[in-house]
Amino acid sequence: MFFRPQRMNPSLQALNDFVNDFNLRRPNGIIAFTAKIQFNTGQTAESEVQVITSDNVGAIYFLNIPDYELPDMFSVKKNVFEYVPQQCLKIESGDHRITVMPVL
Repeated sequence: MFFRPQRMNPSLQALNDFVNDFNLRRPNGIIAFTAKIQFNTGQTAESEVQVITSDNVGAIYFLNIPDYELPDMFSVKKNVFEYVPQQCLKIESGDHRITVMPVL
């Protein structure tokens, strides 16, 4: 039987690259940080962010954004993530465009 390794979801790869390049994973394995969030609606907020990743699952949570009637969680399975090296993570979700920039 021939086994072909699965390729990582490009959005999950982008999320992992973002976490790794900004060194966002804490020693205990938790990925939590403060970020500036920009929305395509023109609104900007600073929020605590938590990321959950595993071999084939990835999600980002905005823990305390104001109520802009926008989702506060985005998964790599239902959204498009793009990492701009050493700048930001971009998320496209239907009509929503979100940019995440860690506050270091």
